[in-house]
Amino acid sequence: MTHTLRFIYQLVSWGCIVLAWTNGAILLWDGCTNGQSRVITFAVALLFGVIGGIVLGVERSLSRIYRCSTKASKELLDSASASSWTLLYVCLIAGVFLLALVMGSGLYAIIGRLQQGFHIFG
Repeated sequence: MTHTLRFIYQLVSWGCIVLAWTNGAILLWDGCTNGQSRVITFAVALLFGVIGGIVLGVERSLSRIYRCSTKASKELLDSASASSWTLLYVCLIAGVFLLALVMGSGLYAIIGRLQQGFHIFG
């Protein structure tokens, strides 16, 4: 069960990272073409990049901790530890999924604004 949840968490977190960095990249591109509000655009693009970096850091660190804990026991985790890992992964999946939903709706709004011919900020 924990292995499945770990895999689902990795997929959701990678999707969130891709969405965050895509938002940041589009904002950087728009900021280079818009001279009026470059500072705001670059600041928000940096925010999206940092959010993606934090999600990546948590995912990588958690994977290492999980691997170390399973190697230390040399067998399947005991029930108390396994239930703790399960609860942690369920909470993280829910949180990162909601964050990915926000990133996805932001990307939809950014693309919609660009298709109308407007800059994102300004």
